Amino acid sequence: MPASAQPKMSGRPVFGMGARMAIKAVTFDVWDTLLNLKVAREAMISAVARETGRPEAEVREAVSEADRAVRRERRLRGLGGSEAVRASVSILASCLGYSGDLLGVIEGAIASLRPEEVAFSDAVEAVREVKDMGLRVGVLGNTLFWTSSATRALLRASFGDPFDFTGFADEMGASKPSPEAFMAAARGLGVEVEEMAHVGDRASEDLGGALAAGLRAVLVARGRVREAAVFEALGFAVVPDLRGLGEVLRRLGAKG
Repeated sequence: MPASAQPKMSGRPVFGMGARMAIKAVTFDVWDTLLNLKVAREAMISAVARETGRPEAEVREAVSEADRAVRRERRLRGLGGSEAVRASVSILASCLGYSGDLLGVIEGAIASLRPEEVAFSDAVEAVREVKDMGLRVGVLGNTLFWTSSATRALLRASFGDPFDFTGFADEMGASKPSPEAFMAAARGLGVEVEEMAHVGDRASEDLGGALAAGLRAVLVARGRVREAAVFEALGFAVVPDLRGLGEVLRRLGAKG
């Protein structure tokens, strides 16, 4: 391709071209990266079924319907974090014909979770490893069905207080994969987006969003791949879990 036809990214290095800045900060997605979403969802489903008197199978299907609808709206029209929480709970309540305080029921279920049942053991070690590398560490999460306050409390119980920044869509007004979410995290961590790597489990929200915003990225594909693959020139990696995350980050440009 001639030089004049090379793809450009405004103010950011093009993937695979030129030297990159060293990684100084790492953000983690929450659900299915640090915490087990299936465990949380099942606790929510059980609590909602008890409250509404509906069978768990019916509640589970309603949860899936609400999840799909809100993710679609977020993708198509940039639904904000607090809007996503309200919309997901509203759709779920409507599907079940319930008019009470469903958000309170859901947040009570999340608050009842124990760290040992919801936190991935490799995540606890990975966060500690990244901190020991001298990198700044943050959390960058979207919100659906419950607010960030419930997730924040669960993170604190599971990980202590290792995070230099915690940003959630219902507080920031921006959701992944929008560049604004990653830029807000960069400001909170005191670095440029080009000095960040993001670790998460969703190809669009985490991998695609991070790369489009100018970060490097690690896709955590639990149960989907067997071995880690690192594409240094493209600025991303795909890993089966968080074991050995430090070495993956070094290959992508982290020091320490």
